[in-house]
This record gives sequence, C-alpha cells and structure tokens, in this order.
Amino acid sequence: MSWIEVADISTLDDKSVTRVNAGEFDVLVVKGEESCAVIPPSCPHMSAELAEGVFDGCVLTCTKHLWQWSIPDGGTPLGVAETPLLMYESKVEDGILYVNVANQLLYDHECEEQD
Repeated sequence: MSWIEVADISTLDDKSVTRVNAGEFDVLVVKGEESCAVIPPSCPHMSAELAEGVFDGCVLTCTKHLWQWSIPDGGTPLGVAETPLLMYESKVEDGILYVNVANQLLYDHECEEQD
C-alpha cells in the first residue's frame, strides 16, 4: 500500500471540504464532526468541482446539478444522484490523516477524457 500523509485533522474545520495534495494528484478531505472521508475532487456526474459543494456534516451536495451523497454511509447516493462517490481508504494516526494512494480513483467520464 502507498500511504501518504494528507492533513493534520486539527487544522480542518468540521463540516468542511478541503482539496489537498496526495502526491501525484489532489483529493478532497470531507470532514464531519466525527470522521473524515477522502474522495476524488470531481463529481461522478459531470466533472464539477466538489470542493465548491456544500457539506452539512452528513450530506455532500454538488452545486452544479444538486446531486447528493451520504458521507457517513460511504458515499451512498441520495435524491437524484445515480452514482455513489468513490472513496479512498484512509486512516487517522496520532491526529494525522493518511490516505492510500496506490491507485488514483477515477469516474467513468474521467477515464474517457484521458483516452
């Protein structure tokens, strides 16, 4: 596994979405009151920037087409969203958030763009 340090948890606000560098690419850290999730920076729908989305501590909303996901439930789609969020394996040790970046997670539309 390729674990990389991405953030000191104490520097992240609750209910925040923060873009951070994870070595060769960026990821988003979505921090609720109790936990963090690490996801790709784009919406699975049409590449909108999820860093510009709204996060209430449980539900992440993409402001472009109002797709929503439950972060505590592993990125499960809500409402009109049709695709779950991809999530990186992550862990917190001594207040530091680490993410496994062995493979960059991409949505189908991103794979097509790279071809």
